[in-house]
Amino acid sequence: MSPTSDTAHGGRRLVIVESPAKAKTIKGYLGPGYVVEASVGHIRDLPNGAAEVPEKYTGEVRRLGVDVEHDFQPIYVVNADKKAQVKKLKDLLKDSDELFLATDEDREGEAIAWHLLEVLKPKVPVHRMVFHEITKDAIRSAVANPRELNQRMVDAQETRRILDRLYGYEVSPVLWKKVMPRLSAGRVQSVATRLVVERERERIAFRSAEYWDLTGTFGTGRAGDASDPSSLVARLATVDGKRVAQGRDFDSLGQLKSANTLHLDETNARALATALENTNFAVRSVESKPYRRSPYAPFRTTTLQQEASRKLGFGRRRPCRWRRSCTRTASSPTCVRTPRPSRTRRSPRPVPRSRSCTAPTTCRRSRARTPGRSRTRRRRTRRSAPRVIVSAPRPRRA
Repeated sequence: MSPTSDTAHGGRRLVIVESPAKAKTIKGYLGPGYVVEASVGHIRDLPNGAAEVPEKYTGEVRRLGVDVEHDFQPIYVVNADKKAQVKKLKDLLKDSDELFLATDEDREGEAIAWHLLEVLKPKVPVHRMVFHEITKDAIRSAVANPRELNQRMVDAQETRRILDRLYGYEVSPVLWKKVMPRLSAGRVQSVATRLVVERERERIAFRSAEYWDLTGTFGTGRAGDASDPSSLVARLATVDGKRVAQGRDFDSLGQLKSANTLHLDETNARALATALENTNFAVRSVESKPYRRSPYAPFRTTTLQQEASRKLGFGRRRPCRWRRSCTRTASSPTCVRTPRPSRTRRSPRPVPRSRSCTAPTTCRRSRARTPGRSRTRRRRTRRSAPRVIVSAPRPRRA
């Protein structure tokens, strides 16, 4: 049976999302047969202190909140500020016939859905509802096509959280003793610091090397011909079969990596330039190759800020304020749909509309027959929940 097939028979469905803002918008799309409520982020986590750990745990388990001796089993407790929200969700679930978990389709969202199952313990059918844009069609399609909970993503998030706790509780005290109090160490920052230190040691041990190259401006001898360029610029590549050394040909100690390269110092470079100054040269060959460029990836938050700074001189906050002000909601349609472009995943629906809008102002030969795909990291894109910023249709006036 389809999850939506008995709406007309009075079935009540509880949909749980992460944020209250999403809940309000999605409620407007689903209608009266659904109750949409937010979990307001995570409802469970590792304990913040020994006082939150159940009394049956002692020793290191009580201090860390993780049982290191038994396969790193985490000890989860309901957050103190989420107990009222959990009670509200349990009360709503009592009067519901189905439960839809509509958290984000990333590791954190999948983990939130799993924690909701563990805490609420529903006795009604449960569906994992996934969508990538908050539009009426996308929400209704997600309700009609639910999937199972992805336990591998839950395990990945749990592993990350346990590593955060072990790094923070075990490495941070070392920082307090060696550097200064109240510093914290994390699984990412600690490794990044190690890489920075190793790179700095390489920089200290680095020995610079001086090298020269030659660049010449060559006249074609046909300056009066408007169809022919009067000059061209070329760089000296080889001398007597040996390639002229560039920066990449030296190691960290300033020595050449290969014996088949020619190291030009200032004296040799100037002498060679003088010898070549009045020599006639001939163009050996001219090669012409077709050029094709993939479309640029859609804006993410960081790339939007970078382009706004480079082209318009904006600060970091101004593009974000503009993006939030242009967000489309159910009650006030404006010019964009997705408020949080953290990935480059594109919805296929707006692409034909965008191509038709640009057709009158672009050359036919410059447009591909089919919409191109921008080069992105495939694995990272597939697990992203929100899609990128897209233009929304202008609302028609009555």
